[in-house]
Amino acid sequence: MPDLREWLEADGLGGFASGTASGIRTRRYHAVLLAARRPPTERFVLVNGLEAWVETPSGRFALASHRYAPGVTHPDGAARIASFDVSPWPTWTWRLEDGTVVAQELVVAKGAPVAYVSWRLAEPQEAVRLSVRQLLSGSGYHGLHHENGAFRFDADHVGGGLVWRPYEGVPGVEARSNGEYLHAPDWYRGFLYDEERARGLDDVEDLASPGEFRWDLSLGEAHLVLGVEGRLP
Repeated sequence: MPDLREWLEADGLGGFASGTASGIRTRRYHAVLLAARRPPTERFVLVNGLEAWVETPSGRFALASHRYAPGVTHPDGAARIASFDVSPWPTWTWRLEDGTVVAQELVVAKGAPVAYVSWRLAEPQEAVRLSVRQLLSGSGYHGLHHENGAFRFDADHVGGGLVWRPYEGVPGVEARSNGEYLHAPDWYRGFLYDEERARGLDDVEDLASPGEFRWDLSLGEAHLVLGVEGRLP
């Protein structure tokens, strides 16, 4: 069974990142970037999650897992988690079938709506590439997001980073990385949140993925910084 112990990292402004040890989101509030526009009120879920995978000479290996309606877990990244720790911040370690070990850390800034995510190899290794898609919504704190034609996938280049402004009246999402970005818009449909279902609430959501960040982990750590537009250091 996936490890569904929950964790939460607050930014001190009414926003936070939260999730489970397995990485499987079970609540509408699980997110990488959930921010308060007027701290501590007017909260928006901006970056709901990440879809990540690694390619080595042995093949492609998922690092993420999600629940999809009517009750399917996909892909199988959670099965590769060798350890998870919340101290001093959420840290996952995956052991792939070919022996490759990848670690991920997630740090929430204090006093700013910003999350820092990094990935690294436990030991030097050649020809290991990481790809990450961010899953966006822009929903109000208690809402769920569904596929629609109004979502704005295009990114603006601002100050060395990228900014997405999914909807009018919703804070923009800014991202900076030391990798490359490939614009490839797509919808991920039918995420199922088991804890919402258990409460008798709406429990299915669609998320938008504007594109893919890529890194060569053989060359060093991968860094992805996500925050509300204009708030990154």
